Amino acid sequence: MDRKELRRNQVFGIVIGLIGGLMAGNFWPVIPAAITWGGVLLWGAAIGALLGSLAQFERAGRMLTRSENRTFNTIVALCIPLGLIAVLGLLLRWMQ
Repeated sequence: MDRKELRRNQVFGIVIGLIGGLMAGNFWPVIPAAITWGGVLLWGAAIGALLGSLAQFERAGRMLTRSENRTFNTIVALCIPLGLIAVLGLLLRWMQ
C-alpha cells in the first residue's frame, strides 16, 4: 500500500468515524453528556483513522513478529500503543 492510498483510507475512515460518532451520540445521549460533542467527534475521528490504517498496523506487527499470520500481526501492533499508554499511566501515578 503506497502513501497516497493510506492517506485516502485514513481520510475516508475519519469521515466515516465522524458520521458514526454523530449517530452514536444522537442514539445514546449519555455519550455526549459524559464527554461533550467535541469529544464525541474527536473519538469518532480517531477510531475512524485507526480503522483506516489497519493495513499499516499489520505491516508493523509483521516487522516485530516475523510471522505471516495477519490477524496476529495486527493484534500485536495494536497492543503496542495500548502498552505504552499503560506504562505512561503507571509512571504518572508513581510520580504523584
